[in-house]
Amino acid sequence: MADIKWSKWYPLTEECRAEDVPDAPGIFEIRTDYEFGRLVGTSRVVYIGSAANGKKPSLRVSLVKQRIGDPDRYLSRSEMALRYDDANKLEFRFATAIDGKTAKEMKIQWLNEYETHHWELPPGNSLLPQSQVM
Repeated sequence: MADIKWSKWYPLTEECRAEDVPDAPGIFEIRTDYEFGRLVGTSRVVYIGSAANGKKPSLRVSLVKQRIGDPDRYLSRSEMALRYDDANKLEFRFATAIDGKTAKEMKIQWLNEYETHHWELPPGNSLLPQSQVM
């Protein structure tokens, strides 16, 4: 997926500044600071998500206000386990989209690429979005 322009990596901590994350639709990846085994190969990615729903989808809301500001409500089990283990550090990167529909399509494509490469989804993603289940 060469056309995705990813941001740099930011720490998934309270120190992340809201102004560093755009108030726009898009996709994001959350990774840990070490490689872990997959069915095929290794990865650091624990979750692939999107800011694609609602009247005004926002990466800032999805990442800063929800995942950082209210982690007990918004993080997956695997992200929670890693976040509260002091030995692990989580970080995220994002890519903006022109609208929510495009962000959903980007997420589906990125999840499909991950699954094709590793033969499974990241641990925080339990299912492919419904439109891609065959």
